[in-house]
Amino acid sequence: MRAEEYGAGFDAAVRDLADIQDRCRHAVKQTGIAVVDACEKSVVAAVRAQEQTSQAGAEWAADTVRTQTGLTKELNAVALGVLRQLLG
Repeated sequence: MRAEEYGAGFDAAVRDLADIQDRCRHAVKQTGIAVVDACEKSVVAAVRAQEQTSQAGAEWAADTVRTQTGLTKELNAVALGVLRQLLG
């Protein structure tokens, strides 16, 4: 009778360990999925930030060119006026 009790206890312990192992595998899998998901979100956020920065840089460059073009026209008009006064 004693050997049977040990055998039944051993079988129960093996089943419990197998159950724990399955739960651990599931937890590791879920953790891996969460890590991959977080990495994907991080990459997407970085790409979006880079795109926004590039767009902002392009807009700034276009504004700068427009400003410089406007200033150049104004300076040319002032220079032309000064030349007309000097020559005129």
